[in-house]
Amino acid sequence: MASIQERKFSIRDKMAIERGGETAATVHKALIGLRDRFAIDVKDGHDMKAQGNIVDHEYQIERDSHTVATISKKWFRVRESYGVDIAQGEDVPLILAITVAIDSLT
Repeated sequence: MASIQERKFSIRDKMAIERGGETAATVHKALIGLRDRFAIDVKDGHDMKAQGNIVDHEYQIERDSHTVATISKKWFRVRESYGVDIAQGEDVPLILAITVAIDSLT
């Protein structure tokens, strides 16, 4: 189980993902670049980034230049639905919580 906490008094928009009362990851908007980008700081793991068309739910989450998840609205006809394709062996609850945090920040 994971919970998501928004950091209200921050210079940049960011959200913390917590597990067992501790921060497991922090998702924050990158300030540079023309494309939508998010940096994901993972405690006890390798950091990740999300980039692509975040607002239209067409983006990838990457770690060390490898795609760990692809988020796409193209797969569905239902207006408010989108899919998350997570690479095998990844931390599914964490990736889903990151996806929700990014959705909340856009």
